[in-house]
Amino acid sequence: GTNKTFPQLAHHNFFFSENQHKHFKTVFEKQELPEDPTLYVVAPTRTDPTKAPTGSDNIKILPHIPPLREGSNITHEDYVALKERCLDKMERCGIKGLRESIVVEDLLTPVDIEKMYRSNRGSIYGVVTDWKRNYGFKAPKTSSKYKNLYFTGGSTNPGGGMPMVILSGQKCADRIIARHPLS
Repeated sequence: GTNKTFPQLAHHNFFFSENQHKHFKTVFEKQELPEDPTLYVVAPTRTDPTKAPTGSDNIKILPHIPPLREGSNITHEDYVALKERCLDKMERCGIKGLRESIVVEDLLTPVDIEKMYRSNRGSIYGVVTDWKRNYGFKAPKTSSKYKNLYFTGGSTNPGGGMPMVILSGQKCADRIIARHPLS
């Protein structure tokens, strides 16, 4: 949370790495934290002013980073250093005074997310896509083995993130009701 607003931010914002090829190689092949991360930044007060006190902003900064893996050397201090690089990047991109305006801050790492939500490898968007196994597609919505087993959540279509997970649950309920009407 900040003690001022940043009107140049929309509800949804992307700040891309200057070298996307290097960024993706660092995150997905080397499985390291990027020096120049791509950021997804959410400022929900743009569409719901009640999400922060008047004259303030509630900003979420989500850098693209690798999921947890066994044998990783990424430490909590590395995530703190990444947070600083994210703030530096936003200021370079015109969000001046962001760091000094922060009055409330939460830093969640994949370790925290895995513990809090039991998410797969600390991923906020469900099971990490593996092109070698599933060609980039999400898990199916129903079991091919058990006809009454349905899947929902961030690892199924329509995808990850809270709105899509809720939609996934609603779509799953619709499929069950259509297959098993009450009357």
